[in-house]
Amino acid sequence: MSFLSFPRTFDQGLVWLASVAAGVVLFIAPFRASAGIRGTLLVFASLTVVILYWRTRQLKTLLPPDRFLGFAVALWILAASAWSFMGPSPALSLNVVKRDILYPMLAAVVFFALTRTRADLLRWVCVMVAGLVILTVMVVREPFLPLALSQEPAYVSVGWLTTWLVTLSPSLAVLLFLPRRERRRAIAWTVLLVVAMVCVLLSAWLSGNRTVWVCFAAMAATGAAFEFRNLETAGERRRMIAIAAVLLVAIGILMADSMRYRAEASAPKGRNPIAFALQDNRVPIWREAFAMIRERPLQGYGYANPEIGDAFSERFADPWARRVFRHAHNVVLNRALQMGVTGGVAILALFAALGAAFLRRAQSRQLARLTGVCGITLVVGVLLRNSTDDFFSRHGVLFFGAVAGMLLGVGTRRPPLSGTRNRRLPPPGG
Repeated sequence: MSFLSFPRTFDQGLVWLASVAAGVVLFIAPFRASAGIRGTLLVFASLTVVILYWRTRQLKTLLPPDRFLGFAVALWILAASAWSFMGPSPALSLNVVKRDILYPMLAAVVFFALTRTRADLLRWVCVMVAGLVILTVMVVREPFLPLALSQEPAYVSVGWLTTWLVTLSPSLAVLLFLPRRERRRAIAWTVLLVVAMVCVLLSAWLSGNRTVWVCFAAMAATGAAFEFRNLETAGERRRMIAIAAVLLVAIGILMADSMRYRAEASAPKGRNPIAFALQDNRVPIWREAFAMIRERPLQGYGYANPEIGDAFSERFADPWARRVFRHAHNVVLNRALQMGVTGGVAILALFAALGAAFLRRAQSRQLARLTGVCGITLVVGVLLRNSTDDFFSRHGVLFFGAVAGMLLGVGTRRPPLSGTRNRRLPPPGG
């Protein structure tokens, strides 16, 4: 049932209401000043989904059946909540737990519950591409400039932009593989895919960011490696190797040209643009982060403790570094600073459990296998993107939860929502 179709039954009406609310959340996810709307609509969608699943006697299928994933999520929530009381402002820290953990988990549950078929996933892809087009227009109007470091552009920042691009990209693969009944609309889906890829590559190129291209290359190589195992003939394997090689070379060329563009736009006069593009301050940042972690390896400094930024910046002698370097620029190191070793283990367990859940689906057949491979590339790309910075918070992690939830939903075998218990189970994603 699409957003525009008129619901004929009460249960269909609940699906329609929840889908509209979730679709709006997905559409406005990358944009600034939408946190309140996102939160309100997510709560509404989740309540609607709970009522729907209760009416159809499927509350047991509301969450993914993966036990390791459930354990990792529980550990992550409990650890962050416990360490919120070790900082100077527990109320502020618990509010961050709600914003950066509970809301993303809620998004994952909502999209898992509402995404059961290829048609469901295609609907979300269309919504995300619509948001991507608007985002790309913003980037073209306000490209990366030196002044962008001192003012927030319409798309918030280059870091948030590229994180959103990495998170979005794996779900576009569903447009590449369509069943026979969808091929009569293949032209429309191909146009949508071309528009999406042009927007992704143009936005990434204008960002001047290096890490986003490394993420694209790692995701492409990971997806190709998993697909390679399922190819039966030598000809298919050769074609896969050739496509992967061309894709990686293209990514390398675009990365080099993007860095050149950024250097020409931002390098101070008299400074070598190539040297400017290649400079990186993460080694001293990570060195100080490890030193700070060793000082309190078990206790940490408190989850979402704002005083960590002040303490971290004071470790640098250079005035510019003191002003700019206020966190460890790594998702695992930042959690270890806040919660000690427990925080680092908890965040790694979360990514590992999600990767394991997708790996099980990648060993299935048809669409479940495809979404499993897409999910693995999602985990690889997002973890890698947040290894040189940390955007695993706010709308970045909420969008990640939504995409992970929809991919898990398509790959999970469940009975229909209406006509319920005595009907035969459909194949995953059918």
